[in-house]
Amino acid sequence: MKQPVVSVVLANLMSSKGELNAETKARIKLAAQVDSEHQSDVILLCGWAYRPDCSIALAEAMNTYISTQYPLLAKKAVSQNLSRDTVGDAFFTCLYLRELFMGYSSFNINVITSDYHVNRTCEIFDFIFGGISSICVKGLPGFNSDISATKEIESLRAFRKTFSGASAGDLDSIYFTLAKSHPFYNGTIHPRMGKMGELSLYIKSCLAHL
Repeated sequence: MKQPVVSVVLANLMSSKGELNAETKARIKLAAQVDSEHQSDVILLCGWAYRPDCSIALAEAMNTYISTQYPLLAKKAVSQNLSRDTVGDAFFTCLYLRELFMGYSSFNINVITSDYHVNRTCEIFDFIFGGISSICVKGLPGFNSDISATKEIESLRAFRKTFSGASAGDLDSIYFTLAKSHPFYNGTIHPRMGKMGELSLYIKSCLAHL
């Protein structure tokens, strides 16, 4: 059975009016180039409504931008507005793909991000997907800095520490770790994430409208 081909676009930032920054727009442009070479079945757009002064989710802002700038890609675009960081991008991507492609547990995935973010993204996606899926992370050049490099090292160290007790590819243990130990999802910094059953129902309701 042929693996579904999926492009996953990770967002960077946007304005209070939902205007994507240059880095996110450039990632979308790279996603379009990747899709022209490796035709995807779905383009999954990741990112939550992180700004207190804007109700628009990053994923929806990307979807709107794609619909105007890349209308042919818009037919494939699916918004995933639950993830609050790279770990969430990978975790919720996995949940969405298993719902979109029932019966499949592995996928051919091209993840689109920036070059300074490639190594951490690759390790996290490989961990969440358990090494079964083919993960290829494409990095956009031109946005790296000493600050971003330092943050990447610190974030990767934190990821390894937080998920040291979880099992690669085991979504239940990964969810448990997110809900208990990750400050973006356990209620420490942002509102506590929903229960696994609630998340599944929400994802089903979102995809029912496609």
